[in-house]
Amino acid sequence: MILSTLENQIVTKKDCASPIFDLSCDVLCVGAGSAGVYAADSAAQEGASVILCEIGENIGGMNVCGNVTGYYYGAKGGSFEQDDAQSKSENIFLSSNRHWEQRQVRLTRRLQKSGVKLLCRHSVLGLYIENGRVVGAWVFADDKFLNIKAKITIDATSDGHLIRMTDVPKYYGKTSNGAFVPFGVFMKYTKDNELKYQNNDSGIMNQYDGIEFSRKTILAHACADHFLNGAELVNLALHTGVREGLSFEGEQKLVCEDVLLQKPTDKILFWAYSDLDRHGSERATEEEIFQNWWVVANLSTVTISIPVPLGSIVPKGIKGLVSAGRCLCIDTYLQSAVRMNRDMFRMGECVGIACAIAARTEKSILDIDYSEYLSKVRAKGCFDGYNDRTFCFDNSYRHYLNKMKSLGRTPDPKYSSLKSGDFICEKIDFDLEKNLHLLQTDTPGVAIWSLYLSKNQADKDKVFDMMQGGDDLCRYNCAIALGLARDERAIPTLVEILQKRDPFFFKDNRRSNQFRSVVAVCLLGKIGREKDLPMLFELLSDEEFENPMYHSLQANYLYHAEPDRNFVYFQMITHTCMAIYKIYLRNALDMKSLNKYFKNLFADDKILRRITDAEPKSHAYEETSQFIEYILRVTDK
Repeated sequence: MILSTLENQIVTKKDCASPIFDLSCDVLCVGAGSAGVYAADSAAQEGASVILCEIGENIGGMNVCGNVTGYYYGAKGGSFEQDDAQSKSENIFLSSNRHWEQRQVRLTRRLQKSGVKLLCRHSVLGLYIENGRVVGAWVFADDKFLNIKAKITIDATSDGHLIRMTDVPKYYGKTSNGAFVPFGVFMKYTKDNELKYQNNDSGIMNQYDGIEFSRKTILAHACADHFLNGAELVNLALHTGVREGLSFEGEQKLVCEDVLLQKPTDKILFWAYSDLDRHGSERATEEEIFQNWWVVANLSTVTISIPVPLGSIVPKGIKGLVSAGRCLCIDTYLQSAVRMNRDMFRMGECVGIACAIAARTEKSILDIDYSEYLSKVRAKGCFDGYNDRTFCFDNSYRHYLNKMKSLGRTPDPKYSSLKSGDFICEKIDFDLEKNLHLLQTDTPGVAIWSLYLSKNQADKDKVFDMMQGGDDLCRYNCAIALGLARDERAIPTLVEILQKRDPFFFKDNRRSNQFRSVVAVCLLGKIGREKDLPMLFELLSDEEFENPMYHSLQANYLYHAEPDRNFVYFQMITHTCMAIYKIYLRNALDMKSLNKYFKNLFADDKILRRITDAEPKSHAYEETSQFIEYILRVTDK
């Protein structure tokens, strides 16, 4: 037998005799957060004996201890709705109907009723592995050690604490530079006799580095006090809102491209529901498929039904261990989506049922009777989600009002009975014929993506003909659509967009709308020619910063211009540098000379000062510095 531990971030294995186990169970669940509580509960309801270990003193995770008590996306259905209904009936003073201490009591009662043995202040230090199977855990509790034996162990720590103790390959952050999305801190306060909350993107950190995690979390809390003018602090979240953990090599992998191109998925664990909610602003170094969707097609807030594979919770080559929560075999972009509160509850419930079946039948998760699994999770209401929606403009009421306001129009009376928080789900059909008219509007994203999916030359020719006869808005939209379809006939019009230097932005979304000039630069990086380089280098000149485009727009929710930076200049600089690099790479030009140019460009921090006057510890400074480090590294070849 082997005891596998993590020492100084390194997996350490030691041969050991079979230990005396102090406790044993069918299912050991480690981590009593959003997924872990419902995984343990559903496994116990299916007849398994279950032990739930939690390192802290509180259960419920971010939904309880992180102040994330409300919902955004994620699908309805499952046991959590019973808890919400109970909380609402017991709540007599909070308008949100969700008080974190009350919810913790409710979850504790749930675990007691199903027979889960809950062990708080218990930290797993190692895994016992025999013949490639995890058979138990080495645990520290207060001032003693104990050993727990289990048929199946669930890593519900969200950050893969147990998976990190194994040899399975792990992946961190973006492929380009390993960066995670920004974290956040939540605070609650009272103002004008109302209970309010505030969440901020608090910068980038590696949460697997304990010193960096502590330093940046403390700094983020300290910087949150500027929201308290005329207010009284209620509490700061006990848990930090880390939005992305590691990924690992699993038996099945799901990536952003699979979802956006609707590739079929075998043996679905459950359906998640969200937009690709990737926080942060640096998009120039993203992978091409995500950049095509988010930047070029401007579809960042389109919601998507995401089929999470059963095999994505199973580390490859390791038996007896599964994951529950956001730490899955999915890429960084889907991690930004498969993490919503409601989906974590539902996922935990599904994982618990699968583990109970596996423990009872003594089979691996992938070998359980899938039809039995489906019947059970569907009966619980935690499987399907909104998988019938596929792609939608959800929360489109807000999108609709913003659009009407920007156009100076009065909203249609048929929407008069709706409140600002109501959702209208507009399903999207990426049929080019149905969507061609959108190329004549300031919301062309669906048409742009429709042509991208088409791959049909006749469709490209049709859009090219539209480009020839339309006004500027139509011509520019058609050029962007053709550019995304890699049709070089778009290049002259893309160049014209850049020469115009206007701050026009699209309005497809309720936020994160893209600037047309940035989209044109991004596309020239994909299809531009060597002769386009002088114009792109001009965008990096000192004189360029004098252009009114960089100084005419204030922070605005529609295009997510963050108040900590010159947002337009930040986007243009980062995308232009990447476009130049890609053209150099594609044409086998002298990369050493480009590296020298970039070193001179960024040598005196002039670009950094233009983008942000904030302290070096700010999010804007971090993102810009991180990009500069990346572009210097990839050109240093």
